[in-house]
Amino acid sequence: MSARSSKFLIGLFVIVGVLICAGIIIWVGAARLFVKGSQYAVYFDESVQGLQVDSAIKYRGVEIGKVQSIDVAPDYRLIEVNMKIDLEGDLHNQTIASLKTAGITGIVFIELDRIKPGELANSPKLTFKTDYPVIPSRRSEISQFIADTSVIMQSIKAIDFKGISDQTKNTSLAIEGFVKGKRINHIMANLESTSTNL
Repeated sequence: MSARSSKFLIGLFVIVGVLICAGIIIWVGAARLFVKGSQYAVYFDESVQGLQVDSAIKYRGVEIGKVQSIDVAPDYRLIEVNMKIDLEGDLHNQTIASLKTAGITGIVFIELDRIKPGELANSPKLTFKTDYPVIPSRRSEISQFIADTSVIMQSIKAIDFKGISDQTKNTSLAIEGFVKGKRINHIMANLESTSTNL
C-alpha cells in the first residue's frame, strides 16, 4: 500500500470519527430539546437549604420533573425556583408546592399537591413580573411546626401563672376557713339531729 493511500485512509478515518462524535453530541443535545414538559416557577418565603439543581419535583410521591435553577427573587425577599415539569395541564392553577425532606438523609425535593380551600392565603405575594407561570407555595411542614411552636410558646408566656396560683391559694384558704368555721359545725349538728329523728 502506498504512503499516499495510507495517509488518505488515516485522514478519512479521522474525519469520519470527528463526524460521528459531532453527530452523537448533536443527537444527545437535541434529544434534551425535544423532551416534553413545561417550565414553571415557584417562590418560597423560607430557606431552601438542601434543594439543588436537578432535585426531584414530585406530585403526590411520583417524580414528574426536575429543578432547573435556584436564585434569589428580584425582590430579595423570596427564593425563586425554576422547574421543568413533564406533566400536562394547568398546574399553576391547580397545584401548590412545598419543600419536603426524604427521610433522614436531608435530601430536599419539591412536592406538588392539589390546592385545598384557604391554602392560597398563605402563599407569598409577588410584586414583580415572572418569566414562567407561577405555582403557588406553602410553608414546609418543618417550618410550619416551628411557627406553630412559637405561637404556643407565646400563648404559654401570656398565661398569668402567678394570678392563677394566688387565686387557687385564696380559694383553698376560703374552703379551709369554711370547713373549720362555726357554720359548718352548726350544719353538721343540724344534719345529725335530722338523721336521728328519721
